Amino acid sequence: MGTITMTLSSPGVELKDGKGSLAASVTNAGAEKEPVVLGAFSAQAASPPGATYASIDKPLRVIPAGATEQYVVNFDTTGASAGNHQVKLIAYSADEAPEDYADQAHVVTLVVPAAEEERKKKFPWLWVVIGAVVLLALIGGVVWFLLKDVTVPPVEGKQVAEATQLLTDAGFSVGTTEKEDAAPKGQVLSQEPDGETSAPRGSNVTLEVAVPVKVTMPDILGNSIETAREALTMAKLELVFTSDSTCTSSPVRPPNVIFYDYCAVAGVEPKAGEPVETGSRVAVISEIRTTGFIFPPINKCVLNPEQCVKMVEPGPILGG
Repeated sequence: MGTITMTLSSPGVELKDGKGSLAASVTNAGAEKEPVVLGAFSAQAASPPGATYASIDKPLRVIPAGATEQYVVNFDTTGASAGNHQVKLIAYSADEAPEDYADQAHVVTLVVPAAEEERKKKFPWLWVVIGAVVLLALIGGVVWFLLKDVTVPPVEGKQVAEATQLLTDAGFSVGTTEKEDAAPKGQVLSQEPDGETSAPRGSNVTLEVAVPVKVTMPDILGNSIETAREALTMAKLELVFTSDSTCTSSPVRPPNVIFYDYCAVAGVEPKAGEPVETGSRVAVISEIRTTGFIFPPINKCVLNPEQCVKMVEPGPILGG
């Protein structure tokens, strides 16, 4: 909760022949992607709940970290009784109940006019004129506010969640792209427009966000532990042993012998050729072998996956 925010294109909906629509911008300010639902609920307490007269295209969407999705909410009050009908729009995580986000609800009032004959009898022309003048003044003020240039906050070097919050608080929408980089995961590498420049309020700021650099997992199955460790070190990966390993280094090779024992890689996860993040841990099952006795090598991690743990991020591992 608290990482999903929403803004509406207008505070109300102008119905024409009982129909109208508005746009809702929903932002995931969290550090991870989030399944988000935009739901419409009746604001009047009743059992059963009253109609919302709302329809939303693709209400459930997976929004990436720091990204904003545009929803269109259509209203159709055809057949509804005359009067004001209030509808609550709530953007909430699909993993939680909409009630948990009730304090973030936006209430939209739909005005359904009386029948044509009754409106002709009681049509308040004076109030229409006054309302039109006030509405024009409000629209003029809103347009001026929305189009006024504001300073773009500088967010390079910050984490994407913090950067997104700063930009949305300043009145901008936010989009992100990813780039493999040695910088910490989620750090903003660049922004467009640049910080401390001017841009229209409500315009989009694109952030380039760092993701870990990936390397190709080398083929070390069947190699000696010493050869495997050297290959992984060159690939900037870390070798760790599982609890099923029986050795961590090869015995000293006796001189002038044909067959000798060595500590071999009997199983490995991830498998050769897979893309992995630099700095990741590679789980290895090792065993003592005699040269010339086992060919081709058999990956015990494939035969018994529970023996190995695939490590895509630094962290503890069984037997490590």
